[in-house]
Amino acid sequence: MDTPIVDTSSTPTHDPATAPGRFVVRDAHHEDLPEAAAVQAVCFREIGQGVIPNDILTEVTGPGIVHTTIEQWNRFMDDGAIFKILIDRLDMKTVGVAMARVSTSPDAPTPWEIATLHVLPEARSCGASDDLLDACIGHQPAYVWVFADNARAISFYQRHGFRVDATDGAVDDSLGGVKLQRLIREDAIKSQ
Repeated sequence: MDTPIVDTSSTPTHDPATAPGRFVVRDAHHEDLPEAAAVQAVCFREIGQGVIPNDILTEVTGPGIVHTTIEQWNRFMDDGAIFKILIDRLDMKTVGVAMARVSTSPDAPTPWEIATLHVLPEARSCGASDDLLDACIGHQPAYVWVFADNARAISFYQRHGFRVDATDGAVDDSLGGVKLQRLIREDAIKSQ
C-alpha cells in the first residue's frame, strides 16, 4: 500500500489571523484619530454592555461623542500626549489605540496616566495589546482607571507590573454610576 504524499510547502505554519507580524504599532498622527476614536467607541460598547445603562451607552459611543473625542484628542496630541495605534497589515485598518499623557489630577500616584487603551477582538490574545502598551509608555510608572468588574483589563495590567490600588476606587456618575478601579505601576520595571 502506497503512502500518500502531502505537499505542505504552501501551507502556512501560522494561522494568518494570528500570524506573527500581522499587527504593527506606530505613532498616531492627527489624520489617524477619527479611525482610532471609532475603534475606542466599538470597544467601549463591548465592555459597557450590561455595565452602563443602554441609553447612556448609546449616547457615549455614538457619532456625536466620537466627533467630540477626535477634537479632544487633537488638543491632547498638540499638548504632548503620546498616541499609538495598532494597524492590521491584512487590510491596513486601525484595530487598536493607546494614549498616555501627563496627569492633571492633583492626587495622581504617578506622573503618567494611561487615558485609553483599546484593541478590537481580532487583535487580542496574540501579543498585540502588549506591544501597544509597551510602545505607549514603555516600562515607566503610570496609572490607569478601568471598570471594576473588567477582569480581563485588570489581569492585563497586572501582567505588566500594575497593582490594584488599595483605595476604594471611584464611581463614574456620567456613566450611570459605574464603579472604577485604579491600577498603578509605581516602579519602572526592568526590560525582560
